[in-house]
Amino acid sequence: MVDPNFRKAMNNKPFKTAKKFIKNASLWCLCCFTKSMMALFRKTFQRMPSLFKILSGSVLGGLMRFLLPRRRVIRNLNRAFGEAYSPATKAGIAKGVQSNFSRSIQDCVLQWLQPEFVHDRVRISGLEHLEAAHAKGKGVIALGAHIGNFALVGAKLGRLGYPFHTLFKLPKDPGFKALIETLPVLFHQRIISARPRRAAVKRVLAALEQNEIVFILADNLKKGKIETSIFGRRVLTPRGPVSLALRSEAAVLPVHLIRNYEGNLELVIEAEIPMEREGKLLEDIVRNTDNTMVHLEQVIRSYPDQWNWLTVKMREKREPVALSAGVGLTGR
Repeated sequence: MVDPNFRKAMNNKPFKTAKKFIKNASLWCLCCFTKSMMALFRKTFQRMPSLFKILSGSVLGGLMRFLLPRRRVIRNLNRAFGEAYSPATKAGIAKGVQSNFSRSIQDCVLQWLQPEFVHDRVRISGLEHLEAAHAKGKGVIALGAHIGNFALVGAKLGRLGYPFHTLFKLPKDPGFKALIETLPVLFHQRIISARPRRAAVKRVLAALEQNEIVFILADNLKKGKIETSIFGRRVLTPRGPVSLALRSEAAVLPVHLIRNYEGNLELVIEAEIPMEREGKLLEDIVRNTDNTMVHLEQVIRSYPDQWNWLTVKMREKREPVALSAGVGLTGR
């Protein structure tokens, strides 16, 4: 058993103050070191991006085997496709997931080294859908997912002159938060911090009111508040994108930066997903979230080796939804 006097000493105010000081000092030192390493890295590889690609290949490959283990990817492939795909096909898809995410990280670093990288390398299809949505004057919610190179979706559109914001969960530490906030300039976009939630909603609505684009990832299918389905399985889906669309009347366009099967980067802008409004808010949120899942599943089926299969927790087959009065306009 822990000595009560020791526990009391650990919880006293001077000890907590010292502990907080040490933690903050450590984070400050780590942040300064990170800034220095980033500056050195950029100076070293900015004129030799091809050298970075050569050196980073094996490193990123090993990293992806740790962050995206094939075993877990294949487990979700089994739930999604059952016996429709052979074990060899699923293993190939899982390997492709790792490979594509490695290449996406490389592309992000190359964009950081050369701010015109995406502008020069990416072609767009479906720009007419964005123009039609902008003509309505209510703003655009670019509905994204962890598929392809989602981190660079705004780089192309921002470079073309479209005011573009990405909803992103910034770290709490002020030093690292400030460090990350310096990067979007090179990626031709601005960040809206997802926390605190109420402030995030205000900033999103303000951007939409100015007829700007807000990019929101809608495939965190683990801890959402709306029960929908994908591949015939129940998932818990975030309510935020649909809630914001219903509240702002913004157009909702699925937008994905994928690597097509010719090996080229392509920004695909799909037609607007109409938001159905029948007067009952809770039912409207569920019905429209169902519709967004239909579009997401279609994209995943087209590029199964480019989706992060770890952002989903698929349960048994879907059952009737029991609506909760706690479902609101903001948050998940």
